[in-house]
Amino acid sequence: MRLKIIILLIIVIQNIYAGCSNSPRYWKNEIKKHRFIEQFFIKNYECQQSFYRALDIPQKIYFDTVVYPNGINKEQYTNRWLAMLLQNDRDFFIRFSFFNNYFAIHKNNITTRQLQCFQRQRGFPQAVSKYTFFNELKKRGIENDVNYLYPLIRWAYLNDGIDMTLSAKRVQEAQKIFGIEVGKVGDKEQFARYIALFDREYDYVANYLSKNLNIPQIEAYKLLVVLTFLESRGNIFALSSTGAFGPLQLTMHYYMMYGQPNNPFNPKSSLIKLANKFLYYNKIGKSIDESVVAYKSGSLSKCQDGLNINDTDCRYYIDYKRYMLGMAGVNKKGDISRYLTGKSYRYPELYRLNRAKNLYSIKQYEPYQYALIKGDILQNRVRNSLYIDGEYFKSLGRMKRSDIYRLQQIYGASKIGVVSDKKVCY
Repeated sequence: MRLKIIILLIIVIQNIYAGCSNSPRYWKNEIKKHRFIEQFFIKNYECQQSFYRALDIPQKIYFDTVVYPNGINKEQYTNRWLAMLLQNDRDFFIRFSFFNNYFAIHKNNITTRQLQCFQRQRGFPQAVSKYTFFNELKKRGIENDVNYLYPLIRWAYLNDGIDMTLSAKRVQEAQKIFGIEVGKVGDKEQFARYIALFDREYDYVANYLSKNLNIPQIEAYKLLVVLTFLESRGNIFALSSTGAFGPLQLTMHYYMMYGQPNNPFNPKSSLIKLANKFLYYNKIGKSIDESVVAYKSGSLSKCQDGLNINDTDCRYYIDYKRYMLGMAGVNKKGDISRYLTGKSYRYPELYRLNRAKNLYSIKQYEPYQYALIKGDILQNRVRNSLYIDGEYFKSLGRMKRSDIYRLQQIYGASKIGVVSDKKVCY
């Protein structure tokens, strides 16, 4: 009893010195002063115990989802809320530049030709040396602007391959600044909160997948939900020892290389990256099952023959099939949540939560590519483009991949090919 009294006194004293009000009305008014609730959470770290009691159910769900599991310090708490607040990916990578350590280390290994191509793409009046160019980036404060440097990042990666030492450094830094425990996934309650909280993001991407894979939207939704369940159980700040981040466990290839760079902790952009890869596999005639295995393992053929059932990737695939089969007759989101977790936190008020939201469309995260013109079509739009190796080809310039797919539907793939931007100068 004496121990409980002492602990209570300590809490009271801390609140007094921190200036933490115990009035729910005070905290509700404070929340209203902020455009986004993430700003309020960042500002009031010391008063968590006081303001938490004043939060409504959606606000508590959001708070509990982001700070899961408990025990993070002020810096880690602040960085987590910043990752939620910084919906502009450029701002995220500038704030957390260690995610771009690959380019920071290998940028001088970019070939002179690649640098000249990049400078031409960016409208430099004449080619300048690497030293002059990188100094200019520093002067402008954009040396960590991955949106600007995207082509150079891809070329640096292409030249030097995967560097596991740099991946390990990203893991170590993320552990420290976000308070992440490697290999820690969410529990069932965490996942039920997570999919209720980010329902609109899942709906948006499921609708896109549904139309492009020609499957019912609820089946596309199940696909996205099950893969998230298998990857992280809804732990936004999940991290693997091999360097996969966030609720969808994006590797560097996904968050930095596959389409425009994205915050790997952002559910919407992470889902879009996953969906774009599935559509790519589908476009080359691969099934959804093959795409699931490839998303996990990088191989389209693994686990399809029923062998290697004890392999980690194959167990993942088997679990995916089991969950999807178990939900064959389930068509309501609340029932899907209850099937996977035994709980559902689907409150309509969650839609009105004043959290920062990613407003980018699907197209923002599509990779840029080049349409290779093989016949006499579209002559009024055709231009000469240059491969990195110096050979010219007929194209329509740099385009988003869905725009090239649309042209293929009109003119046929025999008339319009697709060339990766990694191979093209301009």
